[in-house]
Amino acid sequence: MSMSLGGCRTYGNNPSRLRAGTFISQRLQEGVQVPITLLASTICGLLFILASCQQQDETGLSGARNSPVIAELAGREFREADIDAEIAALPGQLQHLGQDPKARTEILRAMMRRYVLSRKAQDMHLDADPAVAYRIGRMRESILIQALEQWHLEHLPEPSEGAIEAYYLEHQNEFTTPEQIHARHILVSSRKQAGKIRSALRQGKDFAALASAHSRDDSNKSRGGDLNWFPRGVMVKPFEEAAFAMKKKGAISKPVKTKFGWHIIQLLGRRSASLQSREEARDHIIGALHQQSLAAWVEKNMQEAGVRIIKAEYR
Repeated sequence: MSMSLGGCRTYGNNPSRLRAGTFISQRLQEGVQVPITLLASTICGLLFILASCQQQDETGLSGARNSPVIAELAGREFREADIDAEIAALPGQLQHLGQDPKARTEILRAMMRRYVLSRKAQDMHLDADPAVAYRIGRMRESILIQALEQWHLEHLPEPSEGAIEAYYLEHQNEFTTPEQIHARHILVSSRKQAGKIRSALRQGKDFAALASAHSRDDSNKSRGGDLNWFPRGVMVKPFEEAAFAMKKKGAISKPVKTKFGWHIIQLLGRRSASLQSREEARDHIIGALHQQSLAAWVEKNMQEAGVRIIKAEYR
């Protein structure tokens, strides 16, 4: 559970960058040679996003003065700790790049490029442009708000056992995993064809082979029609009712009509609904209570600040 008081989340609007970073991460871990131009452009893109919107882990910054200097540029020293701080802000699946010399080199070059270009923009007084100044102000506010949020959460006391128990009892739905079934299906266009496929299955024909050969559902026919595990409320109603009505593992339904066509469904497994214990849910509950406290604290600060909405339609 996470709440941002005013900052932005680094990758929310940049899924393609994250996918590219993940792809390169996997190739490097597999020992595949990644072209340096691709590695450089991807890292530069990620660091550009991080520079414009991030909440860095401060671990990489602590003790920075004792960190070895690795480069100098216009009076600015760049240290190993600076690269570590940039890596600490990357998504978890890219953290191992910190151990890759090529990646560290590209991160250093990206940082130096960012420094040179930002200095150039200041020398040209682009920061005096009202639109640019507004965006800089917004970013400064975001960083301060994130720091304030972190400070508040770090200074919160641990919730009492009574508060944890009360939250657990009042929010049972958050800790309940509903009944689920594992099923596969074959989708065809007519009842007659569905009947023939059901007959073939009852005669011992392979379900996956028939799904691959006849199913119109391209999203899973290559997996033998496997739909994986799902709870109620996911599939269309006629399909759900027929699938959940089957009790015995391996059971095959009669032809089922939906808006997509005719289905033959096979039950592969069933999981009963389950409820996490309070201890299993403890970390989740503490996080939720902290977020509630944070939200109340924000509201208190808003009231103390004397917010007054003048225009009626904004109240």
